[in-house]
Amino acid sequence: MPPKGILVYYHCRSNTGYAIGRHEPDFLEMAEQLTGSLRNVHLGYTSLKGGHPDYVPPNFANIIVFDPKMPNPQSLKLVYDYIKHNEIDTAFGFDQPVANPFYTVMRKAGVKVLVSYWGAPMSSLNHGMKLLLKRVGVALTSHKPDHYIFQSEAMADSAVLGRGIPRNRVSVIPNAVDTKIFYPDKAHAEYAYNVFDIPRGRKLFFYSGHMEDRKGVHVIVNAAKELLDTRKREDIHFLILGNRGDEACRFENMISKSRARDHITFGGYRNDVDCIHKSCYAGIIASTGWDSFTMSSMEMASSGLPLIVSRLQGLKETIIDGKTGLSIEPGSHLDLADKIELLTDDHELRDSMSEASRVRVVEKYNLEKHISDLVSLMTRLYSRHG
Repeated sequence: MPPKGILVYYHCRSNTGYAIGRHEPDFLEMAEQLTGSLRNVHLGYTSLKGGHPDYVPPNFANIIVFDPKMPNPQSLKLVYDYIKHNEIDTAFGFDQPVANPFYTVMRKAGVKVLVSYWGAPMSSLNHGMKLLLKRVGVALTSHKPDHYIFQSEAMADSAVLGRGIPRNRVSVIPNAVDTKIFYPDKAHAEYAYNVFDIPRGRKLFFYSGHMEDRKGVHVIVNAAKELLDTRKREDIHFLILGNRGDEACRFENMISKSRARDHITFGGYRNDVDCIHKSCYAGIIASTGWDSFTMSSMEMASSGLPLIVSRLQGLKETIIDGKTGLSIEPGSHLDLADKIELLTDDHELRDSMSEASRVRVVEKYNLEKHISDLVSLMTRLYSRHG
């Protein structure tokens, strides 16, 4: 027997975008396959200020608004009544912690299987007595999730060796990408040059994501300054997407007196990333703080872009170093500049990495396999706990 109903809920408003926006359709497909019908799938958001979720039909009404981080008597009762009324017996939450008052009301209302999917590390690593106390704390917590899913081995280790989650309650299911949308296509090689008015003859190095410090945009900007001002490269251009509002201003100030100012384009938040990839030479993720097995890394690799990534947690799992991409010391703009020059000057290396990147994603990280793995795991958990 499949689950009667599933609640897939998030710690953010509807239509947030970025990586979560890539996950939402996948989780919807997983939930529909798991229960056998979209009628049995329910969604939870902290608010609908972003509008009706854009990945579900306009008449989809199985939506509840509550904030998992802000339990109060009204919201706890709302969740209890909703689950009870809709006979929901499975809950799948995004980035949900070990303990939460909502778990108690979910269990009492009829939830038999509770799963937390994590898109980030759960904790820093711990040792000795501190780790032991963490494990004891988890063991003594009632109404906790039955299972935790992570995108990388490093993130799973953060749960087991940091937060104290038992290894048998943890699974790793890497991110995936629709390889039919993200693919190499020389016919669109001019797309980004036309859209952003970038001079031909420059090789495009691409980044897309948040602008916060830990994402390392400042490292990319400093590498650009090194390449343009010190090494006098004129054949390289940086295309940086994801900035909103005035987020690019502080980076533009960094290059106001640099030749790099004419070789960096901040393109904002866009929905044509798959087309833009087809014009690019390589991708960069120069994070300096924690990072995960990012969705953007898989999209770039699927599009045939070799990746230059920081040697951090799950991020280094996104490449086979030397075969599908190159790794750099976190925070080192000089190391990044060296790797950019290496790829720029060695066309054969770049092309071999491009082909290997695409093959690796098609074989291991395609969307169909990802959803199948999620459904298979959820089915096993339901047969065990349901």
